[in-house]
Amino acid sequence: MKRVAAIAVVLVVLCSGLDGYVFLHDRWADGTIIMHLQLGSSAALIDGRSSWNASAEDALAIWNAHIDRVKFRVVRDSTAPIGDNNGYNNVFFSSAIYAQSFSPTTLAVTTNWYRVSTGQRTEADVIFNSAFSWNSYPGYLRRTASGATLADLHRVALHEFGHVLGLNHPDQAGQSVGAVMNSIISAIDTLQADDIAGAATLYGAGTSAGTPLTAPGAPTGLSASASGSTVSLSWRAPSSGGSPSGYLVEAGSAPGLANLATFATGSTATSFSTGGIGAGTYYLRVKAKNAAGTSVASNESLLVVGSGACSSAPGAPAEFTTSVSGSTVTLRWNAASGNPTTYVVEAGSGPGLSDLANSDLGSPATSYVASGVGRGTYYVRMRAKNACGVGPVSNEAIVVVP
Repeated sequence: MKRVAAIAVVLVVLCSGLDGYVFLHDRWADGTIIMHLQLGSSAALIDGRSSWNASAEDALAIWNAHIDRVKFRVVRDSTAPIGDNNGYNNVFFSSAIYAQSFSPTTLAVTTNWYRVSTGQRTEADVIFNSAFSWNSYPGYLRRTASGATLADLHRVALHEFGHVLGLNHPDQAGQSVGAVMNSIISAIDTLQADDIAGAATLYGAGTSAGTPLTAPGAPTGLSASASGSTVSLSWRAPSSGGSPSGYLVEAGSAPGLANLATFATGSTATSFSTGGIGAGTYYLRVKAKNAAGTSVASNESLLVVGSGACSSAPGAPAEFTTSVSGSTVTLRWNAASGNPTTYVVEAGSGPGLSDLANSDLGSPATSYVASGVGRGTYYVRMRAKNACGVGPVSNEAIVVVP
C-alpha cells in the first residue's frame, strides 16, 4: 500500500484559470465509494443548508450526477473511527493532517491510499483546516468581519471530492481554463465542463433515468418592489434546461455586480420577500440551480429602498500599477475622488473580465498585497466604493506570475 496527499486549495484574492483536466495516477474500482461525513454541527449557513454534512453531501450528489461506473454513498453523521489508512473514507475538520501541520494557506487536503500492484485506490480522507472561518455559500468570495476571506465549504468540498475521484490540478500542469479543480480558490462555485469531462473519462458519463442531467435555463421576468425596508421579488421559472432545485438572488451596488449579497432563497417558489433592508440603490438578479449547475442570471431589476439612495458613487482610481515578486503581487493606485470608503479588486482571465475575482478589500487604503498567488496571467483593475455605490473602473494592468 502507498499513500500520497493531494493538497487542495490556496486562499488568495487573485485566482488562476485552467485548461484541460489532469489525473492522479490511480483510480477506484467500479462500484461504491463510501464517504463518512463527520464535520459536526453548524449554525445556520448562508446558502440555507442545515449543516456542514448537508453541504458536503450535496457536493457528493453533484459529482454522482456526472459519473457512471462508481457512485459516492454517504454515511451521515458517521461515528466511524478517524484515522489514516484505517479502511474508512473520513471527512472531517481538524487543525492538522494527522501527524503533519497544515500550511497556513491550505484550506483542505485529500489523502490517497492505493494498492501498488493494481493501481486501485483503497482510501481517501478529506480534512478541512479548522483554522479558517467557514460557511457555505454561492457566488463571489466573501469576507469575515476582520477582512479575511470566508471559506466556502461547498465549493472546497466539490474540489476535494474531485481529488477523491482521481482528478488533479490542471493549472499546476501548465494548463489554463476555468474549473473547480484549479489549485486556487475562485468565484467558480459549480462544476465546469472541464471537471465533468475529466470525471467522465475516468468513470463514464453519468445519467439520470437515462437522460443527461442539465443545468436550468435562466429565470425571466424578474420584478422587484419595496415597502419601507421590506423587499419583494417575483420572477418566472426557466422555460429550458433541467428543473430547478432552488434559486439564488444576487444584489449589487452597480449593474452586473453581486458585491452586496448572494444567497439562496431556500425554495423552488418563484417569489421571495425579506425585511430589514437598508436604504440604498440595488441591482438585483436571480439564478436557477440544480445538481448539474447554476443558470445564467435573469434580467436585472433596479430597486431603490428608502430615502438614502443616491447616485454619487466615487470616481475611478488613477495610476493603478502592479508589481510581482515570486508569488506575491502588490497593487497600488491613487485615491479616487468622492470619498471612497473601500476599494474593489477585479481580476479576470482576459481583458475586461472579472471571472476570477471581484473582492471588496474592506479598506480605503490605496495599496494591497496578495501572497501565494498561483502561476498565470491576470487582467486586474480597481474600483472605488462608498455608500452610494461602486465607481468606474481604473486602468487595467496585466499581472504575470511566473
